[in-house]
Amino acid sequence: MLSRFSNKRPYLLQKGIQLAKTNGKLFDIRVMVQKTKKGEWISTAVFAKIGSPGKIATNYNQGGSLGLFQPTLTGAGFHSASIQSTEEALKQLGVSVAKNFDRHLKGFQELGLDVAVDNKEKLWILEVNTRPQIYPLKHLKDKKLYHRTLSYAKQYGRLK
Repeated sequence: MLSRFSNKRPYLLQKGIQLAKTNGKLFDIRVMVQKTKKGEWISTAVFAKIGSPGKIATNYNQGGSLGLFQPTLTGAGFHSASIQSTEEALKQLGVSVAKNFDRHLKGFQELGLDVAVDNKEKLWILEVNTRPQIYPLKHLKDKKLYHRTLSYAKQYGRLK
């Protein structure tokens, strides 16, 4: 059925995902992964990108907001044990993806994984950003994530 629209060109079809909602709003998760001074990958931040009501995009520049991970998943109906195991799985996923990048492409110091959580708590990688934004994190009330990611970025020379 799709071949009639593709004009025989290759295409990529993304599976539709029923995103989980927090307090009635769609959200996805950003996993920041950065290199240490020793060149090892570490997940430095896990936070939520929450869409505006009625929008499917969670992007901060398109009216979305940022939220702390635990309250966002609590608002989505996750239990505390599930939140903790999901956060650990996301951190491991971030490091695994970063190590895989290193095997194929050298020179990256940071990555930002956008990960969807569906309504059955399954994780889906939406995209991997090779130049993720750090500055929106300074708008969170708790500045720990911002300062942590900033300190790593300074170590590898992204910021002065």
